[in-house]
Parts: sequence; C-alpha cells; structure tokens
Amino acid sequence: MRGLNMSEDIILRAENIVKSFYGNRVLDGVEISLRAGKVHALCGENGAGKSTLLKIITGLYTKDAGTIYMDGREIEVTSVETARKYGIHVVPQEMQMLRDLSVAENIFLGEPPRTRLGTIDWKTMYRRANEVKGLLGKHGESIDVRAKAGDLGMGAWQLIEIMRAFTSDNLRVIAFDEPTSSLSDSEVEALFALIRDLRSRGIAVVYVSHRMKEIFQLCDEVSIFRDGQYIGTRAVAETTNDELISMMIGRGLNLFGEKKASAVREEVALKAEGFSHGKDYQDVSLCVHRGEILGMYGLVGAGRTEFVRGLFGADRRDSGTVEIHGKPVEIQSPRQAIKAGIGLVTENRREEGLMLGASLKWNLSMTNFPAIQDKLKNLRMKKERHYAAEGMQIFRVKATGSHMAAGGLSGGNQQKVVLAKWVMADCEILIVDEPTRGIDVGAKAEVYQALRQLAEEGKAIIMVSSELPEILGVSDRIVVMCEGRVTAELENRDLTEEDVIQYAFSS
Repeated sequence: MRGLNMSEDIILRAENIVKSFYGNRVLDGVEISLRAGKVHALCGENGAGKSTLLKIITGLYTKDAGTIYMDGREIEVTSVETARKYGIHVVPQEMQMLRDLSVAENIFLGEPPRTRLGTIDWKTMYRRANEVKGLLGKHGESIDVRAKAGDLGMGAWQLIEIMRAFTSDNLRVIAFDEPTSSLSDSEVEALFALIRDLRSRGIAVVYVSHRMKEIFQLCDEVSIFRDGQYIGTRAVAETTNDELISMMIGRGLNLFGEKKASAVREEVALKAEGFSHGKDYQDVSLCVHRGEILGMYGLVGAGRTEFVRGLFGADRRDSGTVEIHGKPVEIQSPRQAIKAGIGLVTENRREEGLMLGASLKWNLSMTNFPAIQDKLKNLRMKKERHYAAEGMQIFRVKATGSHMAAGGLSGGNQQKVVLAKWVMADCEILIVDEPTRGIDVGAKAEVYQALRQLAEEGKAIIMVSSELPEILGVSDRIVVMCEGRVTAELENRDLTEEDVIQYAFSS
C-alpha cells in the first residue's frame, strides 16, 4: 500500500469482508483502514462494492464473513444503533428528512428528550439542539433549530445529518456517501470546509464519490474496489487520476472516446422560440439539428433545467412555440411531448425518472408499450423480457434480473435504467438533464458513447450539464445561459473552459 503507514493511528479496520445477496457475492474479501484525522475516499465503478462496505461498517447491513476492529479490538456491528455506540455514523446519499418537523425534531428523531411524565421536553430539546449546532461552529450559524426542515435546502439537510452524529459523545468515524450530488458550488465549498474541520478534530472521515476532482481536492487516502474486490490503497498525493481510473476499471480509459467526423445534418429536428416562464427563464430560443448533441451550460439558477422541463411540457410556461422537423406542434404536457417524439431524462431520477417499487421490466417498457404488445394490444411477457434485457445490456445495468425492483439498484444503475428507458423508446429528440450525475467514470464513458451513437443514427440530443469538461467533450454546439437568458451560442471547435464559462456570469 504505497505511501501509507497503515499501522499509524488506525481507528477502524475491516478485514476480509464478504457479503452476498441472493447468492450473488458483492463483496469478496475486501478491506479498509481508517485513520484519525484523515479523509479516506472509496472509489470504484457502480456495483464495485463501495456502498455495501460502507453500509456494513455503519450497521445498515451485516457481513457474512470477515472481521472489524475498533482501536485494535474486534467488534461486531450488527445494527445502526450498535455502530453509533462505537461512534460510527453515516450521512447517506438519499437523506430521509421529515419535512414537516423542525430541525431540532429531526436531530433527535426517535429519541427526543422527555419529561418525567414521558412527554417531549421541548425546552430541553431546543437547548440541546443549539448546543449540538454550536459544535459545528460557523458552519451551523445559519441554521434555526426551530425552522421546519422542509423549508431548508440540501446543504442544510446534510448539516442536520451531521448534527445527529454530534448528539453522540464519542464520534470517531463519519462517512459521506456521494455528498455533493445535489449541492450547489457554494454548498460544496461549505461542506468541504466542514469536513476539513472534522479532520482537524481527529475524526476519521470516509468519503464516497465518483468525482475524481473532489478526491484530489479533499482526501488524504483512497481505496479502490472493482467487482466486489479490494484492488489497493494509495496516498492521494502520490497517485494520479489516470492511475486511479486504471485501477477501477482494469484498463486505461479515454473518457470521451476518439474524435469522429461530425454527424450533424442540415435538417433542424427541433426549434423552440420565445420560451419564457416568470423569473426562471426569459425569451429563450434555440434549435437542434438531426445528428447533433447540443450542450446547455450554466451555473446553478441559470434556468436550464426549468427551460427543458417547459419544453417537454413537464412544467407550465408563459410563452413559447415549438417546431418539430419544420412543423408547428403543441406541447403542453409530457404526453404530447412523447407523441411528438421527444424524451426527457430528468435530473431527479428517483422521484421523476423511475417507479422505484416496480420491476426493471416495467420501468424500461413503460414509455414504449407498442414494442411489447401484439396486434391486439395484449402485453406479451416474452417480448417484455427480451426488451428489458436489451435495455439493460446497452448500459450494462448491474442487477439480479429484470424482475428486480428499481429501488434496489445503486444510484448509478438507476441512472442507467432511466437513460436506457428513453433510448429504447426510440425518440427522435432526446433531452438529457445531468445524465452522468452520480455515476462512475466507466459508466460515464458508456453514456457518452451511447449519446454519440444515437447522434450518428440521426437523433437530436439536448444535453444539460454542470460539468464543463463533459460539455466540451461531448457537444457539437453549446448554448450558455445566465440568470434565465441565453448569453452565448458557440460552435465547439477548439473551445477552452475559459471560452465558455465567461458567458455563465452576469456582467
């Protein structure tokens, strides 16, 4: 384990951890060592076993085999409550906050201070909540413990999760699972500052992320997993982006693939003019050609997501006209958009892109029933199975089978299913909003390849992304938005990040 003295200040060590689900071994003898005052990243493709190991360490899952040591002594972590007794806490990717309850109630959820009569001691709860908030220092100053959680943003929710951890007197290990996937740039900076503060207090921090840039910005050590196996650990200061990617996927990776001749055709597939909706976006006009990937870039609040949702009919708009292949069409609802040949991969996959309780078969086929019906409109089960298998194969979805519920997949595999659903629906125009958010580098390369393949087939693609390298690496042309308006349309020929980002700031 190059560059690390793994015997130094180890708080927690897991060895030879094994875990299987329904006979499928997802962890095969993996290991990790967490040291006091260090941020330790877990890296790997979707399905590599990162989140499973995290859930075993924090008590959400129990291991089938292996040993966990705390301060050199063997322990058994059989539940979340047991983990917390040892000072091990997790800030999950999908935070379950009770929106109608106050911040204080969410902090002490399940175990509020009580009076002698057994009723909730509100005065004590608010006092203790403010004491816990005080442990965050300046990071918690903006939080009102009496405020309703539902009125706060994702950044505040993460602080509430961290405050839950601080209700323990012996916080030793805190884990973050994809913590920046739904945060603005300013919220990410605030989170990083807080994590560095936790590190300075001697707490061991586990950090799971697909964003390589964050690992090099924040972390001290990184452990790599591949297909449920432990590959190795590196000191971040002594490794490179390319080395980590090679360890993760077992080969080198050209993320954006080889440059090919443009597939853009003269025919305009979609033309939108004069789109406006309140303060969200004003007088937005654009067109996308057959065979073209049109990138849409802007900072948080630029109005990109609101615009594409208005274009798809998912949200109301005040004005705007649409032409498909030169003919005016009326789009006031998603049903009308789908009928016109438009598909939308939403930014919020869990709430809007999937039916989490339904099977993968259902999720993949729900936008294209004619493909799995006979002439009498009867559903053909065999057709549905083959259809689902083809969709899962396109993006290499890791699942026990097409019968599996979508909610049982990892976040990255859920994103793959949403993409596959619309690719299989054979839309002429595909809108993808943050298509690679929360998925690993290997899966990103597959998504880029699939988008390019669709463009080569003559599809028109609008891709909204907050990642400039992605915009520059995939798009044929780029539309930049700022404060609800289009500020630039750029041909993507030898553009740099500086060329694009200057239009994303208001003058």
